[in-house]
Amino acid sequence: IAWLNAFLQSVQSYTDDLIYGPPHGQSVYHYTDLTGLQGIVQNHDMWLTHSMYSNDDEEITHGRRVVKEVIDEEIKGAPTQDRREFLDCLTELVEEPTPEGIYICCFCLDDDLLSQWRGYGANGTGVSLQFNPSDFNYITGPDSPHGGLMRLWKVFYETDKQKYIVREAINFALSGLGLTTEEKASQAADAIQFFIPTFKNEGFREEKECRLIFTPPPNCSVLPQFRVSRGMLVPYYSLMKLGGMSN
Repeated sequence: IAWLNAFLQSVQSYTDDLIYGPPHGQSVYHYTDLTGLQGIVQNHDMWLTHSMYSNDDEEITHGRRVVKEVIDEEIKGAPTQDRREFLDCLTELVEEPTPEGIYICCFCLDDDLLSQWRGYGANGTGVSLQFNPSDFNYITGPDSPHGGLMRLWKVFYETDKQKYIVREAINFALSGLGLTTEEKASQAADAIQFFIPTFKNEGFREEKECRLIFTPPPNCSVLPQFRVSRGMLVPYYSLMKLGGMSN
């Protein structure tokens, strides 16, 4: 975590509570239907859903495709054998998602977005819930639950910006002294995995999205739960249970 914080400072995206994106005092908005509203209000809870079960397949593949493009470009231009070995090792580390997965809950910086009403407001049953981003600082950053990593982070839509972050992670890791090639690759992979859930196709720029993102550790003491959606069992975490509360 200390190394990751140092990298975030280097790309000027570090915040103490790992809440990043909205200007100070700006709210974020969560769009849902009446069933979702009922669950949030009755249970005083929100759900973070496994990113691999997103409604949009492009959300699953876009970030990893950008990372692969950058690493492939770096391999082609690698000036030394050491750098190529580092990149080969990094490729293996970021090629597959972590077994524990990544869980997200989505917000927008703007209220009353037509694209969100189309997704959640069928037959007039959509709602937009307003939140203060700082309300999440009890569970993000240093207070991330159960050894995992929780943050509220803005989504990056510009491909050039996404590629810049990946390259910076590679260069920052390579600048480390006294580390083996494998250790440097592991640090670069950690930084890249941190940002992948914040990379989204430029076509969704209007949403100005922020995501509450949880990366659980191996053997997390809180287990994911499951709900049925689109004919599948979809894993999710209860924010309330992650925070050590009960209803």
